[in-house]
Amino acid sequence: MTEPGPGPRRGGPRRRTIVGVGVAVVALAVGLVFVFGGAPSGSATPTATPGIGAGESPALGDLPLVTVAPTASGPDVGASPAAPSPSPAAEPGIRASRIRIARLGIDLAIVEGDGIDAPIGKAAHYPGSAWPGGGSNIYIYAHARIGMFLNLWQVQVGDTVELKLVDGTTRTYVVTEILPKVPFDAVKYLQPTPTEQLTLQTSTSYYATAPKFVVITVPKT
Repeated sequence: MTEPGPGPRRGGPRRRTIVGVGVAVVALAVGLVFVFGGAPSGSATPTATPGIGAGESPALGDLPLVTVAPTASGPDVGASPAAPSPSPAAEPGIRASRIRIARLGIDLAIVEGDGIDAPIGKAAHYPGSAWPGGGSNIYIYAHARIGMFLNLWQVQVGDTVELKLVDGTTRTYVVTEILPKVPFDAVKYLQPTPTEQLTLQTSTSYYATAPKFVVITVPKT
């Protein structure tokens, strides 16, 4: 009499295929969490900017670029066309060629911006805003990307910001106010000021309508 065979094995090819797919899905999910810094689904702001939340998550270095400067006419913002903006004719002061925030490891060339987007690897001067020595609002913006303004999220009141000017001199400013959730279409911080200040701005997310991160500084005395 022949012995009965072992019968069909459980967990054959079909089951192994299902298990393999499940492992791949889990691996993909873990990979996405690593790349995007673990931001919650649907979150429009990072979980780790000063004044926004705990648990640093510098995720924007690998994300798509977005418009960073609030403007009355840019394609990616919702400001009213009637919103005021600095006049391009009023650019008092001496042009700055570089911005440096030593504690944050920020050191970037400054170029003239278009008021809509920011260049890669550089900071932009908002057209029409003042320059150092002009006695009004100097507005500098850059993407929240690694090597650019991403570390601006870690700024603290009292930090110093240096602007190197085209005449070879340097002007130093001190951080006095940090505004981590300025509405994306706000233009009030672009306006001229009665005394000199340096305003810095970057993004808080890769969504064009996410709040902007704004830092106010004044000349060091």
